[in-house]
Amino acid sequence: MSPPSPLRHWHGGNRDGTTTMETLRKSTQHAYPRTVAHTQPRAGSTPSSTPVSQATVSQTAGVHPSKAAVPNGYTTSTGAVCHGRVSDLGAMVPKQWWQTVFADAMYLKTDGDVVEDAEITKEEVGLLESDPAIMNIFVRGGSAEKGTASARPARVLDLCCGQGRHSLHLAQKYPHLLLHGHDQSAYLISVAQERAVAQKMTAKTVFTVGDCREIPYADELFDLVIIMGNSFGYFADETGDRTVLTEVLRVLAPGGRLVLDLTDGDYMRNNFAERSWEWIDNTTFVCRERQLSKDGLRLSSREVVSLTTKGVIRDQFYQERLYGRQDVHEIVKFAGFEVADPRQGDVTSVTLGKDLSKRKEDLGMMEQRVLVTAFKPISRDGPNDKTVQMVSNGVAKNVPNGIVKINGTPINPSTKGFSNGVSVPLGLETLAKTASDLPAPFSHITVLLGDPSKPCVGKLNDTWNPEDIETRRKLFTALHELGYPPERISVLDRHETFIQQLSSMPSTFVLNLCDEGFDNDALKELHVPALLDMLRIPYSGAGPNCLAYCYDKGLVNRTAASIGVPTPREAFYFSDTATPAVQDLANLHEVICRDIGYPAFIKPVRGDNSLGITARSIVKDRTQLEAYMAELASQGIRDVIVQEYLQGAEYGLGMIGNRSSGFHFFPVLEVDYSRITHQDLPPILGFESKWDPTSPYWTDVSYKPAEGLSTTQVEQIQEWCVALSERFGCRDYARFDFRADSDGNVKLLEVNPNPGWCWDGKLAYMGRFDGLDYKEVIGMLLAASWKRIKTDEGGDVVVQKLLGRGERQSVHHLPILAPGADADTAANTDRA
Repeated sequence: MSPPSPLRHWHGGNRDGTTTMETLRKSTQHAYPRTVAHTQPRAGSTPSSTPVSQATVSQTAGVHPSKAAVPNGYTTSTGAVCHGRVSDLGAMVPKQWWQTVFADAMYLKTDGDVVEDAEITKEEVGLLESDPAIMNIFVRGGSAEKGTASARPARVLDLCCGQGRHSLHLAQKYPHLLLHGHDQSAYLISVAQERAVAQKMTAKTVFTVGDCREIPYADELFDLVIIMGNSFGYFADETGDRTVLTEVLRVLAPGGRLVLDLTDGDYMRNNFAERSWEWIDNTTFVCRERQLSKDGLRLSSREVVSLTTKGVIRDQFYQERLYGRQDVHEIVKFAGFEVADPRQGDVTSVTLGKDLSKRKEDLGMMEQRVLVTAFKPISRDGPNDKTVQMVSNGVAKNVPNGIVKINGTPINPSTKGFSNGVSVPLGLETLAKTASDLPAPFSHITVLLGDPSKPCVGKLNDTWNPEDIETRRKLFTALHELGYPPERISVLDRHETFIQQLSSMPSTFVLNLCDEGFDNDALKELHVPALLDMLRIPYSGAGPNCLAYCYDKGLVNRTAASIGVPTPREAFYFSDTATPAVQDLANLHEVICRDIGYPAFIKPVRGDNSLGITARSIVKDRTQLEAYMAELASQGIRDVIVQEYLQGAEYGLGMIGNRSSGFHFFPVLEVDYSRITHQDLPPILGFESKWDPTSPYWTDVSYKPAEGLSTTQVEQIQEWCVALSERFGCRDYARFDFRADSDGNVKLLEVNPNPGWCWDGKLAYMGRFDGLDYKEVIGMLLAASWKRIKTDEGGDVVVQKLLGRGERQSVHHLPILAPGADADTAANTDRA
């Protein structure tokens, strides 16, 4: 069970050189191919106690992700890197070693005698239950609590939850609990989610991926936080560990409990085995080496995993901080906690791994642990009653007494759960608004998103970046602030299980934000609403036909022209098909000269994410035309539209609503290119403006309310947008982009059904021009969807189910935010 990795620079990537999400994705999907744990468990199985098979681990044996950077290693016959003799183990430990050690099924194999043993998990939970205060938390709000049936069920956070073994056990035993698991390992979280589905434990469990130093929840939300199974002390220095505890303090309600289960440093320092080896099964064995650091504070370990049939398949290094019992007390108290029972003068020793392990071999750091119980004081007063150390976005801050910062913004003491300068817990009472307060009275919302475990062609480096993760975090913050607490939101972003999961929740409402397309394939964006239609699941946004039409830019422009909407002069070039208009590339140059004129603008006929649109899309002569066509061909883009290059102001108009309920038009947006043109760069919104934080098109393009448009022109543009929306079948929301030519004539650029929903995209900017913040724009979308479903599709049965008065099954987990990042765990899934 792994502590999440740091991802501090949400707004520009990992400037400190930390391992990127792409590294983890590659290590998970390429170095260690998909295992059986990614597949849906068979009905009737009990995945939480099912050991990982030898065949499974054999499949994961591949090239170690650090192979290219290993100067003294050699490659084995299996393609793995083996380092040979190593004198200093500590020097070999990667800065964020947990990103690869916990990246696949090998961990569940080598440590399975403890972490996959249901009996040990049961006994560990039993240790928690032996504490009367914690037992009171478990039973609160449940049938076992006599006389207090109306009490609010407790909310529990299983931090560094790994494959969710403790959360799932608690969910079985205490089904009324609200359980949240959080871990950095996308692989282990996927296992937890799949086991929750198989065990029908999804209704009260939420699993998220992210950094334990940036927990993706509001202040004072949890009654209990547990960090079990030796998942503390992984960082290179104490600062990281202190930050974890300070963040736990932030999310705990006053009086809430912390349980910390970690290696007994005093014992391990004197009893660790320098070398050992053990058989994992009949064909797999592990050789281990351990070294104590010179200061005696850290134990570095090495594991060389071998198969009798293949030889070495893994050579990995890791390191843990050895906290003595007094050290544990000091670091917990320093963070602002109080030890639960100071009369004990000590902490509890845990030897369950040694006592119950069926292999009875090398248990390493799990052999003897200590259990620390602490609680958050009722008062927020810190040192000298002036300040208290809090954490916001992973950075420790001094916060004025009674005022808390969320995401760096001071919260007015009279709002957001504060009264007279004294904080009150942000629990269910605060999060759960009445139906009349909600933008739409859905009893439950399922959010569909792109799959961050897969590559995504079109994003920067064809992968998920920190900016994408921040975008998701802000979306869920907005939904929570609107009044939809975590237990009323499900997230589906593992596309291999889309169909099965959607089929199990026929009466939910789907907020379809999967603009990456099914399997992150933009050509399959329409597949998602098509599936929802077949399953008769109500959803937000456009249907499959609309998405298919609007994906083809040539079809959009010709259709728009046929209903009287002005469009640029254009011609089509198909590399493999000669048309009467354009036979070949040489003829294309002639057509441009005759019908369009230079400079001309080139973009793919079909596409998304501005792929194939860059500053070089503007061509001034035949030489530039041929050069850019060759560049596009090298990217696999062979069919293009060539248009007149519109050199006037660029506008966008967003609208929310439907014909039946009316439309809300946001103020017209104008793209401000002034800082771009000052750098002698062409004024264009292309790929770089959406996906490359290092580009001036990202940093120096801004948006403003449109200038120079008369009231008559704005009304004309609105009429065009209504006509286009009706013609193409847009629903609930859409964005339409226009640009003026050199004479000021406004012409259509693009129709965007289901436009970018991110917090810093064009639609959000338009909302700000209208005096609305991001959450209010999201709320308007939900309201438009509700009104349409109620009016156009509704029938009583559908509406009653969406109100929570019909049967509902849900797959309940929050987003996979990123390998190596967090659910708390960036500027755009689609900046425009």
